[in-house]
Amino acid sequence: MGKKGLENKIKKIKRLNGVALRDTKDRTLLVAVTTVKFHPVYKKRYKRIRQFLVHSDTAVKKGDKLVIEETRPISKKKSWKVIKEIK
Repeated sequence: MGKKGLENKIKKIKRLNGVALRDTKDRTLLVAVTTVKFHPVYKKRYKRIRQFLVHSDTAVKKGDKLVIEETRPISKKKSWKVIKEIK
């Protein structure tokens, strides 16, 4: 396999910034990720909020700002993990 074949197999790791909404489950958090998008027709900005179930081994409280990273599927709905907490 040449150099081109390796470039196709390497994937960029997705990382997002978000806020913990819920920490009631064991080692699982609900994290909200907010992005601002620009509408192509109306030329206005709007917010898009997505919620992810995230795996965490550390103690994270509701309202903490986090950096999350995509990982292999841990359960049916959980395929993200906490990388670090933003102070």
